[in-house]
Amino acid sequence: MQSVGDKQRSLLMLMVMQLCTGFSMGIISPILGLFVRSQGLSMTQIGLVGTASMLGWFIWEPIMGVVADRFNKRLMLAGALFFSTVLYALYPFAKTFTSFALLEFTKTSVLSAYSIPVKALAAELLPSKDRGRAYGRYMTVISVGGLISPLIGGYVSEVAGFNLPFYLAAGIGLLAIIAVFQIQYEEPAHNPESKTSDGVRSLLTAPILAIFSVRGLYFFNAGFSGSFLSIFLNESPHLLASESQVGAFFTMMRLAGAVSRSVLGDFCDRFGKRLMISLSLAGMGFSYIGLILFGGIFPMYVMGLLIGLFQAAADTSMMLHLISVMPKERSGLTMGLYSESENVGGVISTPTMGYLYQNFGGNHSLWLLSIVLLLNAGYSYVVISDTKDA
Repeated sequence: MQSVGDKQRSLLMLMVMQLCTGFSMGIISPILGLFVRSQGLSMTQIGLVGTASMLGWFIWEPIMGVVADRFNKRLMLAGALFFSTVLYALYPFAKTFTSFALLEFTKTSVLSAYSIPVKALAAELLPSKDRGRAYGRYMTVISVGGLISPLIGGYVSEVAGFNLPFYLAAGIGLLAIIAVFQIQYEEPAHNPESKTSDGVRSLLTAPILAIFSVRGLYFFNAGFSGSFLSIFLNESPHLLASESQVGAFFTMMRLAGAVSRSVLGDFCDRFGKRLMISLSLAGMGFSYIGLILFGGIFPMYVMGLLIGLFQAAADTSMMLHLISVMPKERSGLTMGLYSESENVGGVISTPTMGYLYQNFGGNHSLWLLSIVLLLNAGYSYVVISDTKDA
């Protein structure tokens, strides 16, 4: 059994790794949609590129959940980080719809071997006492990696073009591999006679299915923010944000999430997760409505801060609730299916948002997103029940 000190050191290395990858991904986040748009793709095509991205997660994350329970998580992480950096370096050479769709599908397929072990290791290494506080501080630290990187990505793309941010992301991502092999964890005991289908059945309980469904509806947010939000900010007549201002908006979002996560974890420990889940979903819905109703750069930044705050609250409370109800010996499979619920929401929302944006404008896409989030807020309050942490 691991000592408390070993767990703390391993959790620290997990944080260092995510600091690097968060910085790497943050450089790309504000400019990916703009870069794809600059190559002449329509909104419908951009939506389909986003769908290809979600399909990579959709197909591979459940499989990686099974693998993570049976295989060395460190090797999974190292391999995923190496191949994802190679893919980042290929993006500047993409010019067509097909090349972007293939890159996005391949990238998310590779990153499936990253996302699942990270979530599983966090669930295994976090202490059971005051878990909300510990998880909040953990997320605060790793959020630092993505704080200024969107601003850097936006500024560099405006000054030096879209290619350089991808090369920066590739180089920084490699640094995370160094931290991976410093992580120590206990391989869960695996019964060779156990079947994956038995593990899936063990997860088909009302509390787990409830959080899966809420998370899936929440991921309508990813369908818009991942593919269209930067374009909306850049092209909407009442905003007309430059690349640097779009980067600053994404930095505001991440800043709000980073500074609030430790408090959010304490809130979950004290008042339960259900209330925060519902409030965060409602807050996100109203914040997106604010982007429709208010013009100007300053109100845009305010909405960015609010979206970042409520998004952090939703991510924190949902993950803490999942950890409290899941079987500990199935952490990999649980996280794989949890991510699959996200992917279902993303696969549905991305082409829908692209179609609405292409044919009716960005405001219609945002109204649909806001309505889904507000309805999900009410739904979550009905189906989620607070439980004590194990």
